[in-house]
Amino acid sequence: MTTVTDLSCENCGANHRDDDIFCENCGYDFITGSLPRPEEDFPSSGGRPSVAPLAAAQPEPAASAQWGGEPSGSQPRLLPLWTLTIGVDRPYYEEVVSQGELVFPDNFGAPMSMEIAASEVHIGRTSESRLISPDLDIGALTGDPAVSSRHAVISIGSSGTMLVTDLGSTNGTFVGSIGSEALTVGVPVPIDANTPVYLGAWTVIRSGVVLEHLAS
Repeated sequence: MTTVTDLSCENCGANHRDDDIFCENCGYDFITGSLPRPEEDFPSSGGRPSVAPLAAAQPEPAASAQWGGEPSGSQPRLLPLWTLTIGVDRPYYEEVVSQGELVFPDNFGAPMSMEIAASEVHIGRTSESRLISPDLDIGALTGDPAVSSRHAVISIGSSGTMLVTDLGSTNGTFVGSIGSEALTVGVPVPIDANTPVYLGAWTVIRSGVVLEHLAS
């Protein structure tokens, strides 16, 4: 359950929960009373962006299509191309925010769709003081303050399987349904197309897939 108290960070003044051990905004350690050393950015994705805007909605693949493997006769091998759609979810917000400390963004526009162009996509919120720049900056996309700076990573296996891993986020990552158990930190969980991934106070990420022909 996401809760925010009237406690304020001694360094930057951001609100935090009474059981937090560090400030999500500036990284101030409430136990030791010190700021962290600057951290490196998320790992590079091979010199190209991890996500790219989609020009239009993509069709779902045919049920008979096969991923990977060798071509059969003249049939080209098909590879999955994953997309992510980032939006907000009111029922999830009403489930996790018990006392209305955070105001749901009623003016949020249409969900944003992006095409994955790397094997890993790091999800979080930008923190200039900690030098953290995630591939998907949820703070900029949905304005969700309950998403951790380093929240989760979505990865694509060699066979085309998509997985999501919680990186030790403050408020957890949830897959499949509202009210489900939070993912175990550091354990990758496979997700199917259209399976929702919930995080923060109102953010939902849904995956989609199209099929590409492997160029001969």
